[in-house]
Amino acid sequence: MTEEFLHYIWQHHLFNQTVYTPEGSEPIEIISPGIRNMDEGPDFYNTRIKIGDTLWVGNCEIHVVASDWYRHGHHTNPLFDNVILHVVYKNDQPAINSKGVVIPSIELPVDNGLYQRYEKYRSIQTDVRCKDFIARVDPVYIAALLSKGIAERLIERAHAIHQILEANHYDWEHCAMIWLGKAFGFKVNEAPFEMLMRSLPLAVLQRSAHNLQTLEALLLGQAGLLHENFHEDYPQLLYREYVFLRKKYNLTPMEGHLWKKMRIRPANFPAVRIAQLAAFLHKNPAFFQKLLDIHTGDQIFSLFDVTASSYWDNHYQPDQPARLYPKKLSQSAVLLLAINTLVPLLFAYGHEKDRDDYKGQAIRILEDIGPEQNSIIDKWRNFGILARNASESQALLQIYNKHCLLQRCLQCEVFNQMMTKKLYAF
Repeated sequence: MTEEFLHYIWQHHLFNQTVYTPEGSEPIEIISPGIRNMDEGPDFYNTRIKIGDTLWVGNCEIHVVASDWYRHGHHTNPLFDNVILHVVYKNDQPAINSKGVVIPSIELPVDNGLYQRYEKYRSIQTDVRCKDFIARVDPVYIAALLSKGIAERLIERAHAIHQILEANHYDWEHCAMIWLGKAFGFKVNEAPFEMLMRSLPLAVLQRSAHNLQTLEALLLGQAGLLHENFHEDYPQLLYREYVFLRKKYNLTPMEGHLWKKMRIRPANFPAVRIAQLAAFLHKNPAFFQKLLDIHTGDQIFSLFDVTASSYWDNHYQPDQPARLYPKKLSQSAVLLLAINTLVPLLFAYGHEKDRDDYKGQAIRILEDIGPEQNSIIDKWRNFGILARNASESQALLQIYNKHCLLQRCLQCEVFNQMMTKKLYAF
C-alpha cells in the first residue's frame, strides 16, 4: 500500500460515507474529504466530518501506518495542531499533536480489486500509461483535463515572470524586455540572452531603440560579440559605436564564450537572433503596453513581423559572409515566441493584478492560434487526442511533461475515470 494511493481513495471518496474508529465504537460521517494541499502542512484542508451530532471542520492527515505521524515529526509541529482526523491504512498507535490532544483516527477501507487494478496499471512501462485507453474517456473529462493543463502551465509561467518582476522593482516594461530576450534564446541560448537583457538598464534600451544601428551595436557589443579586429565596415562601425555607448552608460559587456554556437542551425546563431531582437525592439520599443490591447492571434503575430537589418541578409555571424537569405523571423519562431512569451506575460499581468479580464484575454488569444506541431503533440494525436488550438497544445505539453513523465496518474481525472469505469483491458 502507498500513501499516494490512500490520497487518491480519500480525495475521490471511494469508500462508504460512514466509517468507524479502529475500536468500532464511534461512527464518523465523512461529509467532505477536503481540498488537497500541495504545500507544507496537512494533506487536506477544509475537511468536514460529523462525529455524533457535532460537525468538525479542519485539516486531515493521511498515512499508511499511524506511527508515521511520529516518524514525520507531526507530533511536535504546530502546523498539524488543527488536524481533526488522522486517516490511515493500519492504525498501530494513536496520533497526538503538539498540545497533547489525541486526534480521532480511522482505518480507511480499501477495495482490494481497485488496488489490484491500480498495481497492474502502475506496472505499465511507457511514458503515457493511458495511451491505449484514453480515447474511450468521456470528452467532458478530456476537456476538463485540458482546462486544468493550460491553467497550470500559465500559472507556472506567471510565477517565473513574478521573480523577474520582483527583481526589477515591479517595472512591467523592463520585466517584459528580459522575459522576451530570454525567449529569443530558443532554449539553447536562453541563459545568456537573459543575462544580456538583465545587464542593460531599461532606460538605455529605450533611448537606443529609435535607431536600429545603435540598438544592434548596444546588444551585440554588450553580448561580447563585437571586437576591434573586424575587416568589414559594418561590424567595425558597430564596434566603435558600442565603445562609445559602453563609456557613456558605464556598461560591462558579457564574455562572448557564454554563447553556444556548436551544433545549432545557422538561423539560431546568437548574432542573428540578437539582430532580430533588435529589429523587434526597434519596431516595438514599449511593446508591453501594446500587448495589453491585443485580443487576437493575428494582432500578436503582427508584432513579430520583423526582419534583421540588411547586413544580416548575407551574414549569420559578423565578418563572415554567407549566401543571401534575409533574416526574417520564421513562422515557427513567431508561433513559439507568441505562445511561450507574450501570452504568458499578459496572463501574468492579470494574475499579478487580480484581473480576470486579462487572464481570459490571454487564453482567448491562445484559442485563436493554431496548435503547435511537435513530437509530443504527434504522440497525443496517435492516442486519439487532437489539439485544435494553441491552448490545447500547450495543455497537452504540460500534461505530458509535468504529469505523464512524472507518473502522477493518481492526480489525473482521466485515470480516475478509467479506474472507476473500467475503460481498460490488461
